[in-house]
Amino acid sequence: MHKIFIYDPNWINPYGVELAAIISSTGRAVELWCTANRTEVIEGVSIRAELQAGPRTSARSTTRLIFNRLYAPLRVILAAPLRKPLIVVWTRDPWDGFLFGARAAIGGKTVFIYHNPAQVRPRRGLAGGLERLLVSLSTLCVVHSPRLAAACKEQSRTAEVRVASHPPYQVTTSKHRIEGALDPDLPTAAFVGALRPDKGAGDFIAIAEGVSRPWRLRVLGPDRLPQAIEKSLTDSHVVCEYIGSENGPTDAELVSGLQECNLMIAPYRSVTESGSVHLALSLDLPVLAYESPGVSHILNSRSMAAGSTQLGRKLNSFFESAWETFTPHAAKLHKACSDDWERLLNEIDQ
Repeated sequence: MHKIFIYDPNWINPYGVELAAIISSTGRAVELWCTANRTEVIEGVSIRAELQAGPRTSARSTTRLIFNRLYAPLRVILAAPLRKPLIVVWTRDPWDGFLFGARAAIGGKTVFIYHNPAQVRPRRGLAGGLERLLVSLSTLCVVHSPRLAAACKEQSRTAEVRVASHPPYQVTTSKHRIEGALDPDLPTAAFVGALRPDKGAGDFIAIAEGVSRPWRLRVLGPDRLPQAIEKSLTDSHVVCEYIGSENGPTDAELVSGLQECNLMIAPYRSVTESGSVHLALSLDLPVLAYESPGVSHILNSRSMAAGSTQLGRKLNSFFESAWETFTPHAAKLHKACSDDWERLLNEIDQ
């Protein structure tokens, strides 16, 4: 069996760590290139935590930033012989797209995980264009649902598209889980990630109007709500709490912060396959979300809302009497991930 190389420049989402563990469980050796904040120890995985962690503004100097961003992905290219599979988990910028696209174009075995097909949630600019080119050039392009596969094929009819289940966050949750986590003193709903409009950041006031009791909104991400929105929430008896610096919470902060919540709310308007919801599933933390094809295979109908007003009413009902929010199919997705990657890697080994 070939040694598998994985490139993951995302310092927030530990997807690459989880994928490395899944592939290692199939008996293959794995070399994971990831950001400097990853400190996991995984049997069968050689971790090269040498990529920049944090946004460009976190670099110590412009010279160091340029060197790291230009040279680090080039080192991955040089480390991974063309005949050995390289899995690209994300492309961080146009340079990533260019380098890995060029490697694929000259025959390098490349598997690109396409999280956001253009027909679902487009990435714009040169980075988006080179990412879409990588889709066409890769040996295999992997997405997480048949819906995303169809969107990908519409974008590139020459792409070799395959579907694999989203990996569970077992390594991250096992490492950072707190035994006997305290119940919150107030009913607490978590929100994970950046406070963007497409993630429902502007809907919190309408959601809060549906809740008849004081509660806590715990934001685990790099942003703070605008003062006007936070004041309106405070007037509605919502306590706003933030975990995470300008670079976002650490994995330990994220897991422990979620464990001390009653549930997660995911008012996402444009979701492909939410890593946040899969993290909640790995922690068995209930989730309420907007109706979306991106979560309907994971959450049952009672746990999805048509809009902010209905989501607020469901949140109020959940605080009164909790229920199981995941579908029976959801747990099977995580169990299927290892089988899916065994099948894909056998195909690329041929």
